Amino acid sequence: MDTTVVIADTNIYNLPFPFLPVTITRFADGEIRPFIEGEVAGKNIIYIASMYPVPSDIILEWLLTIDAMKRKGAQSITAVVPYMPYIRQSKVHRAGESASAEVVSRILSTSGVDKIITFDLHNDSAVSFFTVPVIHLSALSLLPSLVSVDPSTIVVSPDQGSASRAKRASELLHVPLVTMAKQRSLAQGDVVEELKLEGDVSGKTAIIVDDIISTGTTVIKAAKLLKDKGCTKLIVFAIHAVFAGDAKLVLEQTAIDRMIVTDTIPREASDLPKGAEIISVKPLLEQALMVQ
Repeated sequence: MDTTVVIADTNIYNLPFPFLPVTITRFADGEIRPFIEGEVAGKNIIYIASMYPVPSDIILEWLLTIDAMKRKGAQSITAVVPYMPYIRQSKVHRAGESASAEVVSRILSTSGVDKIITFDLHNDSAVSFFTVPVIHLSALSLLPSLVSVDPSTIVVSPDQGSASRAKRASELLHVPLVTMAKQRSLAQGDVVEELKLEGDVSGKTAIIVDDIISTGTTVIKAAKLLKDKGCTKLIVFAIHAVFAGDAKLVLEQTAIDRMIVTDTIPREASDLPKGAEIISVKPLLEQALMVQ
């Protein structure tokens, strides 16, 4: 580890390795121009790339930055992408669409990195789209240290897509699992048209587990349905805090008692609904890097 160097635009996780910043400027026509100051020749690089808030631009920034590292003689590059963009669409739902998860995975795999570390892909099977080794970490392992459980506690999956993740959470907490089913608008992928509850929640403390809060529609509808069915306390644990549009304001008006998110997307408290807690994935990332 003596030759390990962290490169990022900001040292967001304050890892115990020397840090070199990458400076991103733009030419007059808007083209991206990364610059790495400092020695990287012969070094094992940990490149931390936050793919938010404009993933399309940042992917190109990624490609150019990695090229700059290779040209400066980096020995190896481990890319850390805490929130992986474009992974939600892993298949074509309508003729004329792209399977963006496959496309982006292929692009990142051929960028020159030796390995990728990421957290909680929307679809576990997306790991197979990459052609370089992927270390797929999960922030779910933090959950038992964050919540207290009793016989009235249940874990709720807000849709079919999060069922396996919620099941793992229920196993970690040793509590029952209740599932929901939803139907999305194919034309507007973030819009939930219908939500149905499968299980008894009356008098329960419900922990809603999901990987992403984007518009907040899924969580909002789930919270309302749970309250209507007699749930007495609502906790939301979501890993990637996207909070697109007016999600923050709308979520502040729901009957959620506690909200926990992680720092896979860098956020200030002011970016989140009032009272939301930000938990760091740094311990999980540091542990994964130490065993490399």
